[in-house]
Order: sequence, then C-alpha cells, then structure tokens
Amino acid sequence: MSHTLLHQVLVSSLVVPVGLAQRPGHDHLTAFGTRLADDTWLRPDLMVYRKDQAEGDLWYIRGAPLLAVEVVSPSSREADLRAKRALYARHGVPSYWVVDVHGDRKPAILVHELGEDGRYGAEERVPWGRSHRLSRPFGIELAPEELFDRLPGRAAAPRRNPVISYPAAPRVGSDLPHHEDLFDLDVFGHRWPTGAEKVELWDGCPVFYGRWDERDVRIAERAYPGRVVRLDQPPGEPGTMTIMPAPAEGAAVT
Repeated sequence: MSHTLLHQVLVSSLVVPVGLAQRPGHDHLTAFGTRLADDTWLRPDLMVYRKDQAEGDLWYIRGAPLLAVEVVSPSSREADLRAKRALYARHGVPSYWVVDVHGDRKPAILVHELGEDGRYGAEERVPWGRSHRLSRPFGIELAPEELFDRLPGRAAAPRRNPVISYPAAPRVGSDLPHHEDLFDLDVFGHRWPTGAEKVELWDGCPVFYGRWDERDVRIAERAYPGRVVRLDQPPGEPGTMTIMPAPAEGAAVT
C-alpha cells in the first residue's frame, strides 16, 4: 500500500468512532483549516471543534479545536512530532493525537493532553495490541488494532527517483520549462508549489510539505524576493520548506 493510500485509510478509520464519541454541540472535519491566530493557520488531518467555531462561510474554524489529529507521512513526521506539537500547545489545543506509522511498524497513537500550565504532559503511547481509555475531549477507547483493522499489510516503501548532480539529492520531477513553453504533468506534480502535499502558516511563515530540492528553493526565492527560503531537511528528502522573513541586518539565519 502506498503511503498516500495508507494515510487516507488511517484518517478515514478514525472518522466514524470519533464522530460517534463526540459530544452534543461538537462537530468534526477532515483536512480543514483552523485559524489559531492571525499569523498561524494549520490543517489537521482530523479535528473536533465546537459548532459555533465554524459559523459563516469560512474555509477554517475560529480558534483552537478541541482535538487535533495528525497522521504522519514521510514529509510530515518530524513536524507532527515536534514543531506542530509545540504550536498546538502554545495555542491552547486541549488534546492532540498523532497516528505514528514508521517503516513497516504497525500504527500507534500518541496522545497529548494539555495541562493547567499550558503544556502537554507526558506522552501516552498506545501501541498496536493495546488500548487506552480517554475522557477528554470526550469518552473514547483508543485501540489501534481495532480502529485500523482494515489495513491490508505493510506500507510500500516510497519510490525514489534517480540522483542528480548535487550530492545525495534524489531527482524530484523535471526542471521548469522555458517561460514560453507549457508545463507537463511531471513538472506540475513535483515542483513547488503545485507539488506540495500540504500548506500551512506557522507564526507568519508559509510551510510547504513535500519532497523538495535546490531547484524548488530557487523557484520559491523568485516568488518571495528578499525572504529566506529554508529546506528543513537534506535536499530530495521528504519534509518541509519554510518561507521566512529577511533577517535583521547583522542577524544570523536559523
């Protein structure tokens, strides 16, 4: 099973049990935006929220959801386990679950609950073959083996493309065509920004998930002149690319 299909199966497997467990006045959505602040917009794979947060014709809910769920992919795993955990805590999301799938391992659910100090407490890991009863944000029994019983087997390893000239960078799609030529599907599906798996806004910085290399950096630099375009992992590896403000004169880029 490809990682994309596996991701879809894992998300869809959670929708019904979460929908049945949620309380009156709550609702849930998949792959919908949450506006945590004027400069921060995230798109969890699944979230539960108060219905009044979604009033009006908006493409996001207002404020922190009651529950945010992220299902890791090769490009999102590092962000889901670290940076987004910190963002969700800082913006007061009471419950954060991560469905962690790594290599050929069976999925586990990592549960984070916000404490009175505004931080997530110790992570509760619910592995395959075990279960854990939760009361927040609603009562539910988390048992990965039962929730994800439709999985047909191991996930297929991601396909890698041939190596190009710069060191250790797998080729990711074709180069951009000449400005007078039309795009072909390979370029459209791989190059930034149309090749992005997901796009979010973190503290005023656009974040693009995908498999990027130095060519994508150059494209983004032309689109955002004067800003710093940062690859958050080695070129050609799955992960994120962040568009940052220009550093103050004399300041170092982090």
